[in-house]
Amino acid sequence: MKVWLLLSALWFGLHAAPLSAGEAKAPLKLRVGLGSSPVPPLPNSVLWLAKDLGFYQREGLDIELIEFQGTPLAIAAMISGDIDVGNVSTSEVIRLSATKGAPMRAIHSPDARLYFLIAARDEIKSLQGLAGKTFGVARLGSVDHTQSMLTLKAMGVNPASLTVIAMGVPSTRAQALVAGRIDATSMSVGTWVTIQRESGVRVLVDHNTFFENATVVEKVNAATAKVIEEKPEQLRRFTAAIVKTARHFADNQESWVNAITKRRTKLDRGDAMNLWTTFKSSWAVNGLLNLDIYRKTAEFYYQTASFEKVPRIDVNEWTDTRFLDGVLKETGVFAQIDPLGRQIR
Repeated sequence: MKVWLLLSALWFGLHAAPLSAGEAKAPLKLRVGLGSSPVPPLPNSVLWLAKDLGFYQREGLDIELIEFQGTPLAIAAMISGDIDVGNVSTSEVIRLSATKGAPMRAIHSPDARLYFLIAARDEIKSLQGLAGKTFGVARLGSVDHTQSMLTLKAMGVNPASLTVIAMGVPSTRAQALVAGRIDATSMSVGTWVTIQRESGVRVLVDHNTFFENATVVEKVNAATAKVIEEKPEQLRRFTAAIVKTARHFADNQESWVNAITKRRTKLDRGDAMNLWTTFKSSWAVNGLLNLDIYRKTAEFYYQTASFEKVPRIDVNEWTDTRFLDGVLKETGVFAQIDPLGRQIR
């Protein structure tokens, strides 16, 4: 009887082990909110394409991507707990942390810049020609609105001379421009390529000139204090997946072109290849969390009218480097692009 019990115990022990191992390897769930739709043909496409190419899965994550039409809806979902991480406007992370409305932290960014340009009707030949014209924005106070007005002001245009119209996502504004319902708007180079062959439209301010006059980190991946406390391992794995995907695409133009044109079926492959060349040095290979640049970004926003009553806080009060630094300690720092600005110990 004792021998039988011993053999039974050994049998159950051996057969239970694989189940426990399987349970231990079960992917961790994480809900990621995306403040734009569809996937833009830009470096922040890594958020979508990391799922398509299996980078999230290889980090042991079960990622649910939830698309929102703009930062406000993504922020609301973060506060309500409907998503864990949001790809949102940097200005809102600073504002909510400073006002104690909903303390959150930027943990990295897939967006070195949004590659904005200003497009206009063909009859507008110069910036001075914008006076008295209509300018389309996503919403009043949105990233594109703020950045466009600051850029135009820096280039000698009085923003008060424009009639600003809130009309939603970039694709909607682009089509409104083509149809002549607005005179000008800002959009990413990824949106511009979808209308560049249409008659009656032109680039008024190219993406490099735009960035020179508004050098800021526009969007970050952020999480609330509650999620950071409760899901640190998921956030570490998520950060690792983003960094590894960015490094893969930085070295593989063909891979990115294949992946983005599969998602954006109307995007011409030639246009996609040109886009990759445009931002080949802008991938988030080190997580785009350079605190010196983030300080300058905050200072940029504090000079705007919308931040007039926002308390000043230090960059360490709205960022958290622990997840990215932990990943880079394992993977090493990519030397060529995306300067980190600090030592990893």
